[in-house]
Amino acid sequence: MMMSKLLCLAWFGGLVRSAAVPEPDGYLEPIPEHLSPIQFGNGALARGVKARPANIDLDVWRNGTADLQWYGEITAGTPPQKFKLIFDTGASIMLVGQKNCTTCGDHALFDPSNSSTFSPQPNRTLLITFGQGAGTVSSPEVQGANCTVVTDTIRMAGLAPGGDNPTSEFAIYSTYSPGLRDQPLDGLFGLSSTPTSFWNETEGEFTPIYWGLVKTGQIPGPEFSFSFTPSKKPSGVLTLGGTDRTLYLPNTLRKIPLNWELSSSRWRWVVDVLGARVSTTNPPTTSPPDDASAPGWSPPLNGSLDAVTLVDTGGASITTPDRETTAAIYALMSPTIQPLDNFGSWGAPCDLLERVARDVLFTAGNATHKVDAVVRREYVNVGEYPGKPGVCQGVFTDPGRVAREPVRGRPAWIFGTPWLRSYYTVWNGVEGTSGLLRRWAWIGIKGRTYH
Repeated sequence: MMMSKLLCLAWFGGLVRSAAVPEPDGYLEPIPEHLSPIQFGNGALARGVKARPANIDLDVWRNGTADLQWYGEITAGTPPQKFKLIFDTGASIMLVGQKNCTTCGDHALFDPSNSSTFSPQPNRTLLITFGQGAGTVSSPEVQGANCTVVTDTIRMAGLAPGGDNPTSEFAIYSTYSPGLRDQPLDGLFGLSSTPTSFWNETEGEFTPIYWGLVKTGQIPGPEFSFSFTPSKKPSGVLTLGGTDRTLYLPNTLRKIPLNWELSSSRWRWVVDVLGARVSTTNPPTTSPPDDASAPGWSPPLNGSLDAVTLVDTGGASITTPDRETTAAIYALMSPTIQPLDNFGSWGAPCDLLERVARDVLFTAGNATHKVDAVVRREYVNVGEYPGKPGVCQGVFTDPGRVAREPVRGRPAWIFGTPWLRSYYTVWNGVEGTSGLLRRWAWIGIKGRTYH
């Protein structure tokens, strides 16, 4: 369910597609020095002295063999009503269906009459659009929901902002687009980069629920972290208020500074992109390059120089800024890879796509703090395209129309889980960073190694 995608893409001027990939290894550069923290206002966030980080086990939604999105359990109301929600850094809101929804299929629905802590306030109505649907193929029609903003007690990992007091604003929808009805998840839970957000562009200021945990001292700090391991049980872990040291290799943290002008104004996790290169051999014969002339890698793609990207745990593809950039990536693999539809999907015969797929290296950050991360060749083939037997879809998609950020007009990407899931990722809105670490992989009783 790509429920938040137009929310995170609206300022890029693009539309969403979804893709999925198998799980590879990853590699990183040497650790940089610690970054200076960015403060919000006076920097004062109330933190409980005895608060500890808390884990939420995640499961993964699969479409066939394709791993699409990770979700976990959240409860709303008193007594608690359970929902399976996508944890989405591309959104700031929480969204679930309400009891009177007649177009919501089999989704779990919130019943206000069964909650003793429910409040209909602020009773704000709005239409939320979700982009072009879900799965590996986009819908030609934008999907959406008619919503009302209400207040109740929200709990995650047993923690609730304000304890039993109903302090959390969230949206409940009464109608739902048909293209989203059959998706298995109940809604989304936004994890914004800032401690305040707005229901509309400049109206309806509210505290995102995760930041409510931070401000009321339910967790020890603003940091949260993800581990995505679709081949294991649980399929992932979200840690609130810190990191889980059993899930990553120590001393491998690489911090990427946020582009704070864009991140703070859009409540998203936005970083600068310094270049994208495609391996010229299969498999690669060299390590990630230190400069554009390094052997074994293409020069940086035009659409990747002086660019930006949303870093989005709710997205299952790598969306480029425009069709020309997508074409350039695939041209370095095989001219046989061509558009499959008018909505941004590309592909080729499955056996050919499997043979010609190449690693793609992205450099993010700034001149002082750069991080290289690779979308490995194993990610490129996301599986058979519906309605085209023997034809498989690629993970790189284009946005349907040119996507540019609104301040300087730079090319705008979306890095979804294919860019993230080789790593243990750490997110800190106060410091203004998103970080990558090597993650542990358990191997039977013999111990653990790392990816």
